[in-house]
Amino acid sequence: MATGWASILTQTPNQKNNDYEMFMEKIRHTTIKNPSIDKNLALFQENGSFSDIDYDDTQMTNWTPIQHIERLSDFVYAYTNEKNKYYQNEDLYQKIVKGLEYWYDVDSESDNWWHNQISEPQKLGVLLIQMRIGKKQIPQELETKILKRIQETGGDPAKWTGANRTDIALHWIYRSCLTQNEADLKTAIDNVFNPVVYTTEEGFQHDNSYFQHGEQLYIGGYGDEILKGVTQVASYALGTQYQLDKEKVKLLSKFMRETYYRTVRGQNMSFDVVGRSVSRPGLLNKRTTTTYAQRMLDIDPAHADEYKAIIARLNRKQPADYQVTASHTHYFRGDYSLHVRPQYNFDVRLASTRTKKCEYGNKENLKTYFMSDGCTNIVQTGDEYFNIFPVWNWCHIPGTTAPQVEKIPMDPKAWGVLGTSTYAGGVSDSIYGATAYAYMDTNPEVNTGAKKSWYFFDNEVVCLGAGIQSTSTYPVHTTVNQCFLKDGILVDKGGKEETLANGSYTLQAPQWVLHDKIGYFFPQKEEVFLTAQTQSGRWYDINTSKSKKEEKMDVFTLGINHGVGPKDGSYAYIVVPGKTSAQEMEAYQKENAIEILSNNAKVQAVRNTKLNVWMVTFFEAGTFKHKELSVTVDKPCVLMVKDINAKSANLHIADPGQTQSPIQVELKIGKKKQALTADFSQTGIYAGATKQYTVKL
Repeated sequence: MATGWASILTQTPNQKNNDYEMFMEKIRHTTIKNPSIDKNLALFQENGSFSDIDYDDTQMTNWTPIQHIERLSDFVYAYTNEKNKYYQNEDLYQKIVKGLEYWYDVDSESDNWWHNQISEPQKLGVLLIQMRIGKKQIPQELETKILKRIQETGGDPAKWTGANRTDIALHWIYRSCLTQNEADLKTAIDNVFNPVVYTTEEGFQHDNSYFQHGEQLYIGGYGDEILKGVTQVASYALGTQYQLDKEKVKLLSKFMRETYYRTVRGQNMSFDVVGRSVSRPGLLNKRTTTTYAQRMLDIDPAHADEYKAIIARLNRKQPADYQVTASHTHYFRGDYSLHVRPQYNFDVRLASTRTKKCEYGNKENLKTYFMSDGCTNIVQTGDEYFNIFPVWNWCHIPGTTAPQVEKIPMDPKAWGVLGTSTYAGGVSDSIYGATAYAYMDTNPEVNTGAKKSWYFFDNEVVCLGAGIQSTSTYPVHTTVNQCFLKDGILVDKGGKEETLANGSYTLQAPQWVLHDKIGYFFPQKEEVFLTAQTQSGRWYDINTSKSKKEEKMDVFTLGINHGVGPKDGSYAYIVVPGKTSAQEMEAYQKENAIEILSNNAKVQAVRNTKLNVWMVTFFEAGTFKHKELSVTVDKPCVLMVKDINAKSANLHIADPGQTQSPIQVELKIGKKKQALTADFSQTGIYAGATKQYTVKL
């Protein structure tokens, strides 16, 4: 087997306590290590404490007393690993016992329930399981009272949802195996596996996204945690009576392959799907999640090749485009769109009255206010934004249209508030798609609104904005990108190419900008701002548990200036990844496969002439007409027309308002026309999903 458990799985069924022993052996197998402990031994004191730990600390995030358990755990692994110089060392054994006694007596607690009910009992459970194979074991009385306290204070998984339920259930499994409590083991495993269902509460959504803390997108962060727990327990349960059933394996596999790992480019996950984790150094890097994919080789062998490719990309043994296939998904429950091509990823994060904006709980992610208002990730290697966030200008989040306020506003609730938009959604045929967003932020500090669309094709993403209005006293900017600065910025100012040095620029009606192998075209005459400069900031400024050290990074920012108080502003830009020279930019511009046919507060429309695909956003009922094509709708919607021939056309349509109302559509191509009803009535949780029709002409 891929995880090396063949010998474990072939134990005789009649072996006494077989399941308990099989679980514990797998737990040891997956946590094995050979630590260096000399430094921590020097800090160990006669009374069983460590000299540098404040056991009265109650911090919410960086709770230092947990280091006591982590260090004792290292002692246990050193004591039980025959390759370690402290293997079976009697003095070390006495320190382990003394350290556990001290921990039990001091009974440190954090103000954050997570440390008390998840982190501490999990670490203690693994420690005790590992110590069971020691030359000498923990005295029975000490082990029993530790386990009793875990049982009394470690929480009940049934009272929680999603990842929190799984995390608590995990230490129930550890305790149940140690005490050979069959009833608690079954309860724990049921609580781990029960959340592997589609739900309208927290957890896996029917669009294959993931929610935590209410209707809040958390593909990473809490998505990490649910996958860590479920795959861990599912791998332990293989070959036992508790094995994960086929339908749950199918759901888990679909989420991991088609959502979770698709949001990862190279090693790094998109910054807008990890919640407040974006404010933690290094948390976008998902290399450690190779463990989840590795487990799935045994749990879901039918898709082994996909997991192997994922592992190869995460380990950087293969490039970011290795075995990546084209896809486009609009997550109608999560208000999120993900466009994947072998050469790049591009996503859009929205918030509506159905979904929560990104949270800033525990004083983390303090500048997140504009994050959910149409922010975009544009990534080729995946490293474009990694750890950039302390120096970011958080009024210049890529994709957003926002006033350049001096102080970032904060929503009234730290754990996420619902958005205000009643029009946020997208249409998709699984390869191409369009996403649309209409919002008006009435926060007195912001007072800004816009109508925005993104149209996704193979080689480019077309980004349109109209109806931009604001009563803010600050200038309103639409940010095209804010990422790490790379050498060589090229600009075409009306046929005159120029290489820009570092600095700050106002560009009047540039045709295009090329930076870091991404081309940005400006088909409207825009006032474009560009900065290439060193920016500074502190992790502490966005997360009060992190460092106050000043960070300096070189940052590239590109955007469009709408000025102060726009009343009907607009923008248009096209993002074209994979361009490396002025010649390639000019060749793309000459080919001119993109036609922007409408860009106003009522209708936005784009045609790709090469693909002969039309995409139209109707912010209200109306008619769009251009040459041979005419589309009339009686309600707001977003649609795509393609595969046009003499006899038929293919129509995909979605309702971003999720009103569950029928939409009357009249499609006219040349002299032929056809009317149809796109019936979204009684669609329930699928109200935002795309409907497809073959229109006979």
